[in-house]
Amino acid sequence: MKWTNKGHEFDHVYENLKKKKSFYLFGAGMYGQAMYEELTKLEVNILGYIDNDQTRQHKVFNGKQIYALDEIELKRDEAIIVCVTPFSRGPIMQQLQIAQYVYNENVFTMEIYMSLKYVYELDKMYISSISFLPSTRCNLNCEACLNFTPYIKHQMIRPLDQVKKDIDIFFSVVDYIMLFHISGGEPFLYPYLKELVTYIGENYRDKIHFLQTVTNGTIELKDDILEVLAKYQVGITIDDYRDAVPEKREAFDKALAQVEKYQLRHDVNKVDKWIDLAPTKTDHSDWNEWRLIKHFESCHEPWQELREGKLYSCNYASYAAVAGLVEENEEENFKLDTYTKNQMKELMEFRLGYNTKGYVEFCKKCAGFVDINPYIVEPAKQKEK
Repeated sequence: MKWTNKGHEFDHVYENLKKKKSFYLFGAGMYGQAMYEELTKLEVNILGYIDNDQTRQHKVFNGKQIYALDEIELKRDEAIIVCVTPFSRGPIMQQLQIAQYVYNENVFTMEIYMSLKYVYELDKMYISSISFLPSTRCNLNCEACLNFTPYIKHQMIRPLDQVKKDIDIFFSVVDYIMLFHISGGEPFLYPYLKELVTYIGENYRDKIHFLQTVTNGTIELKDDILEVLAKYQVGITIDDYRDAVPEKREAFDKALAQVEKYQLRHDVNKVDKWIDLAPTKTDHSDWNEWRLIKHFESCHEPWQELREGKLYSCNYASYAAVAGLVEENEEENFKLDTYTKNQMKELMEFRLGYNTKGYVEFCKKCAGFVDINPYIVEPAKQKEK
């Protein structure tokens, strides 16, 4: 979205939100649990849950009844907060629209609700999530890698003092974050992963709800690192690429067993298709500003990257810059190292999708994220190095 009233883009949304006194949480899962915990701290009245899973309906979760959507009727001072990931939110938002609910009037996403609650009422900075890459190093070479590994000529391994500085800058600005994601590359190939997690855990764990990392499930997970992950309650996603790299099946089994041994919060991510951002076969260079803005808005790409004291409007654009696919553009980032508190609403807006142009230069080379991408490919198909 393009800034037209910087620092005031959500004023009208907050006017609607502040009239609401009680809320239903749509989604009785991991984020429904997390939002219940956070809203309870803020003394927000929770009426119950809504969930489309019939096996959950009419049961109790966190002491609250779970309803089907058609079983509730909102009063004027009530609203719904959608508590599912952006990856699975589209059908729910469409369902609510069909049922005559109005986005940002009586339906809010968890990101918008929490951001506005913190900034407008608490005078504090809330960030929904961030992607943090200490290294681009990876042992795989996936053709459609969203980090553009096949295009990177020189892998980036950031010095520990540099990543610590980034983390210090970030938390000097941000009071609370729902999800801090240590990504890659393959994070377990970063030589200072144990020290990085320890630093975050010792200094900022109370400012993070979910501290998370990921592994491709094809390498050894060392005990000393897993001990640190367990100590600081770091969750881990294990990607299941056994079909694409069958020679790594034993490594996957060992990695899963190690994670279970240390009782880490974890999930196994196995999908039957990927998208390809297709930067070498996409050409939107002749698109006008309006079309590029609509492309960016329709993309619904949920991540931003923290790197070198800045937030990047689109993390994939940032990865593309590191890989040499596009030039880095200063209009597409927000400088945290020069941040002052009177920029709080601007930073909130930036994280919720606003920037100076309304798009990023990489949009001209990118086929877009899940909602609009036409290129469906085989997961983790390896490209010859």
